[in-house]
Amino acid sequence: MARRRYRFRREPRRPRSGIRLAVVVVVLALATAWSIGLVHYANRIPMHTPPPVREADAIVVLTGGSKRMDAGVELLTAGTAPVLFVSGVDHRVDPARVRDLVPGVGASLDQGLIDCCIVLGYGASDTLGNARETALWARATGRKSLVLVTSNYHMPRAWIEFEHALPEVELVPYPVVPVDVRMDAWWRWPGTFGLVAGEWTKYVFARVRIALAELVASPRNAESRTE
Repeated sequence: MARRRYRFRREPRRPRSGIRLAVVVVVLALATAWSIGLVHYANRIPMHTPPPVREADAIVVLTGGSKRMDAGVELLTAGTAPVLFVSGVDHRVDPARVRDLVPGVGASLDQGLIDCCIVLGYGASDTLGNARETALWARATGRKSLVLVTSNYHMPRAWIEFEHALPEVELVPYPVVPVDVRMDAWWRWPGTFGLVAGEWTKYVFARVRIALAELVASPRNAESRTE
């Protein structure tokens, strides 16, 4: 008796064009949102250094950009605050050589002012670390208002980090405008465009991280109130 041969038909492959189209649409939507946010972020960057600020409990300078220390020392000598805290100092910097950090005005600095009123912080390597290091110092010394000195392009990200780390402290922004960062028509200058785009991307990640941290903390806070 002859054996019957059975032929099994393969299932036709489903077209993947729909999945690819969905991926392309999502990527384009994210790229558009990122680009719109970048323009909005760039438009928020201060173009000029503000006039001298009112008095505060301390001045905080974040290392990493030109003229930040010079601005902080000028505010200190003008009597804006009784103490200057420098966050993110390299561990190789000798406290006895503070003048090296301020080449612009270091020569005119009085040694007595350096000894009494300039504090160096060595415990930070990024903006989040700056905020946490400053928070520890400010709470330990009872500071309730701080003048925050950093570069203009860095101020939005530094501001949200410090607001989150020090919600009980009043912050006064003092953005420094670097001469080598061309904010006029910033999209035409590759160096400035890359700097602003990088800051905007870091700002987005910082916003997401802070939002997640607050979301996790809110149920704990609710439980502590009910106990």
